[in-house]
Amino acid sequence: MDDSSSRVKTQKKSHSNLDLSGATALGFFEKTFQFLTNDADNALKRQWHKLERGLRIGRIREFVARETQRVPLNAEDSDALFKLLINGLDRKMLSSKAAVAYDCVTEQITEIKGLTAHTSANGRTKYQLVEKKAGTTLKRRPLKETPTTNSKGVDGNGSKNEVN
Repeated sequence: MDDSSSRVKTQKKSHSNLDLSGATALGFFEKTFQFLTNDADNALKRQWHKLERGLRIGRIREFVARETQRVPLNAEDSDALFKLLINGLDRKMLSSKAAVAYDCVTEQITEIKGLTAHTSANGRTKYQLVEKKAGTTLKRRPLKETPTTNSKGVDGNGSKNEVN
């Protein structure tokens, strides 16, 4: 017996029976497009620590452009500032909302804490990100006053010291 005669040949399905003119399909795409458009419009309205990395880079680029206008920087200095800030972002120095003051209404960085500028005599401006050291918040224990005794247990006057 031949196996090929008992098999059924797979047939192509025709797509002519699909209704592409249906309002439900267009309504779904319109709603999805509106959702994505609203989400993109509101993306920069979030707080700094909730922004995605690409949006943060865009805001940093815009901050560098404003800084270039405020303090006349040449192209090398502005590139160095941008690279410094991106390096700080990669090292998680600019991840928290305490490190970067970001205005959600204007969608702009107002201040980067720890960013210092040094202008040299020849007019070049060099920036630096000062990293705050994480200090301990424990209080120091007060030092206990211990009476000083020499090896004989007698102070300089010849009398014995009493230890409480």
